[in-house]
Amino acid sequence: MIPTINPVTTGRQATAEEFLDAASHAGFPAIDYTIEPFYRTYKENSFAAAAEMLDSRNLGLGSFGLPVEFRKDEATFQEQLKQLPDIADFAAKLGTARCCTWLYPATDEPVAEYTSRFIRRLRECAKILEANGIRFGIEWVGPKTLRTLKHDFIHTLPGVLELIGAIDVPNVGVLFDSFHWYTSGATRDDILALKPEQIVLVHLNDAPDKPADEQIDDQRLLPGEGIIDLRGMLSALQEIGYDSYLSVETFSDTLPLLGSREAAVRTKRALDRVLEGFA
Repeated sequence: MIPTINPVTTGRQATAEEFLDAASHAGFPAIDYTIEPFYRTYKENSFAAAAEMLDSRNLGLGSFGLPVEFRKDEATFQEQLKQLPDIADFAAKLGTARCCTWLYPATDEPVAEYTSRFIRRLRECAKILEANGIRFGIEWVGPKTLRTLKHDFIHTLPGVLELIGAIDVPNVGVLFDSFHWYTSGATRDDILALKPEQIVLVHLNDAPDKPADEQIDDQRLLPGEGIIDLRGMLSALQEIGYDSYLSVETFSDTLPLLGSREAAVRTKRALDRVLEGFA
């Protein structure tokens, strides 16, 4: 598995350069990041300048967030969708083969209309990504504490798999997050029922010592510091043959206060401890 770091772990306020330097300094071979600073550099300067942002730090861009707002009005979606072919072409040339997004687990809208719109919009994005050889991961969000709107929406692994089946584009799979695996009540057997090609990316983080239904989405711990059976989860992923990016995405009020570099170093140490004994 490939150690990877997400910028929320070191703090959202860090600049791209600060985050990239921190990831490289800590020894991460890859990042899970927005495509925006690389694409902007490409447009304002050159492709070589964009690639150098990664190459000079011995980093790869393991995955990038979907740069299309599909949750709001149609005009916004269509306007941003127009840019996706060029962004996807650039990302592929940069060596990135994964793009991901997430689903909020509740809605005030009628569920049938909400679901149908998401299927259509995500299918359009998926087709553009597929044409550029990029896999598309969709993340379910598990915490019960977020489901406070009129209607529950997708918040389990079976639910997101059903949505992926409805989108029906071969490059679409799951962004598998340990926190959402735990808070949605999933098990090792649910992982063992998957094929490795169904998983686009794995997010790794831990949960404080309280019941699953009381967990708060933005209160997470570094891997190995909480109660989630991460080694059981990782062994199941290894058993089915998943061997790709493992991105630490920890929401914390205190870790970023250490500064990007020290936060990244502590993150890498925590990940290394959890990964001990895994290939």
